[in-house]
Amino acid sequence: MPALLDTYGPPVVILLATAVAWLYIRRARRRHLPRPVEQRDASAVRGSMAGSVVRWLVVAVVLAGATGAGLYRLLGRPALPSAASFTTAELLDLLKIGLAVVGGLGAVVALAVAYRRQQVSEAAHLIATWQEDRDDTKFLNERYGKAAEQLGHDSFAVRLAGVYAMGALADDWAEQRQTCVDVLCGYLRTPYPEGDSTEREVRQAILTTLLDRSSRSEWRGVDMDFRGAVLEDLDLSDRTFYGDFSFDFAEFRGKLTDFGEVRFRGVTTFRAATFAATHTSFWGASANLSKLDFSSATFAGDLVDFSRSRLTRGSALRLEGAVSEGCVFRYDDVDHATVAEFAEALRREDAGDPRAPGAGPV
Repeated sequence: MPALLDTYGPPVVILLATAVAWLYIRRARRRHLPRPVEQRDASAVRGSMAGSVVRWLVVAVVLAGATGAGLYRLLGRPALPSAASFTTAELLDLLKIGLAVVGGLGAVVALAVAYRRQQVSEAAHLIATWQEDRDDTKFLNERYGKAAEQLGHDSFAVRLAGVYAMGALADDWAEQRQTCVDVLCGYLRTPYPEGDSTEREVRQAILTTLLDRSSRSEWRGVDMDFRGAVLEDLDLSDRTFYGDFSFDFAEFRGKLTDFGEVRFRGVTTFRAATFAATHTSFWGASANLSKLDFSSATFAGDLVDFSRSRLTRGSALRLEGAVSEGCVFRYDDVDHATVAEFAEALRREDAGDPRAPGAGPV
C-alpha cells in the first residue's frame, strides 16, 4: 500500500489541485459575469481588484505547492542538503529559480488583472447595449403616444398625420407592429362623424397605408381586422390584398364603394357586411387561390357590378344567406371557362325577383 501511494499519490494530488483550481476559476467567472438584462445588477461586476489578485495568487500558490509536494514524493522523498553544502554556482541556480517563481507570480497577477478588466469591459458593453435598447424603446413609446394623440385630434390634417406616423412606427417597431395596426383598425370602428367631409380621407388613408404594407414579407402574419368599420365612398381599386382581411359587419356607404380590378391573394371576408353605397363595384376583380366570403351580407344599394370578375382555379366564393334589398346585379363578361360557378353562386332561389342577385345579364 505505501508503495502504491508513493507511485500514484503525487499525480493524484496534482490532478486534484488542478481540478480545484479549475472549478474555482469557473465559479469566480460565473459569479462576476453580468446576469441577464432583466436581472442585471451593477454590483455583479463590482469588487476589489486586490481581492481578485489575492484569490488568483492563492490558487497559484496552492497549485505550485501541490505540484512541488507531488514531485517530492515522486522522487522518493530525497534528503535536502544543508545550506553550507551549496556551492556558489548552485546558489546562483537557486536564485534563478526563486526569480522565476517570483516572475511566475507576477505573471499570475498580470493575468488576474487582465481577466478582471475583460470582465468589466464585457459588463460595460452589455450594460451599454441594455441602456441603448431602453432608450430605443422609450423613444418608440414616445412616438406611439404622439401618433395616438394625433389620431384623436379634432383637426383633419393632424389626424391624417397621425395615420402616417402610426404606419411608419409599425415599420420600425416589429415587436409592437400588431399593436400599431390594431390602433388604426380600431379607429375605423369609431362612430362616423356626420357632416365631416374630411373623415373619409382619414379612413381611406388608414386602409391604403395598411394595404400597401401587406405585401412586405416582414408584415406577413399581421392581422388586418376591419370588422365593424364604417367606410364612406371607399376607393381601393387596383390594389392587391395579400394575406387575410376581415370586413365582417362593416358598413360601406356613400355614392361609390370601389373594389374595381382588386387582386385578392388570400382570405377576404365580408360576412354580415352591409353594402349600402349607391354603386358597389367589383368590376374586373380577380381572386387567385383565394377565398371570398359574402355570407349573410346585405346589398342595399342600387347597383352591384361583378362584371369581368375572375376566379382562378382553387379560389372559392361563398354567398350563403346573402340578401339583396332592391339591388341590380351585373355579371357581364364573367369568365365562365375558369369560374363557371361564379354567376350561379350569386343566383338566389327566388330568381323570379327581377332585382335579386343573378337577375342581371350573365
